[in-house]
Amino acid sequence: MGTVTLPPNGRTGAHHHGTHEVAVYVIKGRSQIRWGEQLEFTTEVGAGDFVYFAPNVPHQEINLDPGQPVHFVVVRSDNSGIRIDLDIEPLPQPETVY
Repeated sequence: MGTVTLPPNGRTGAHHHGTHEVAVYVIKGRSQIRWGEQLEFTTEVGAGDFVYFAPNVPHQEINLDPGQPVHFVVVRSDNSGIRIDLDIEPLPQPETVY
């Protein structure tokens, strides 16, 4: 369990956490979350929202605010800190999931 801060207009690269389950709680800010084999799904989250990633699911976090960071609490099912970076060409128009 820990915190992650994504700077204004920041984004992670596509990645997954191996066999770990990951839960994210947004403390402050707005973020777009993309997931899937080609990051083909997207949703927007803000303060108070939770996100869950099943094992081996590629995902990416994008800060939508040019002036404020996004703050997350991240909980993984293991404390080894595995992060597997992926070379994915994201779909240009992902499907929005509400």
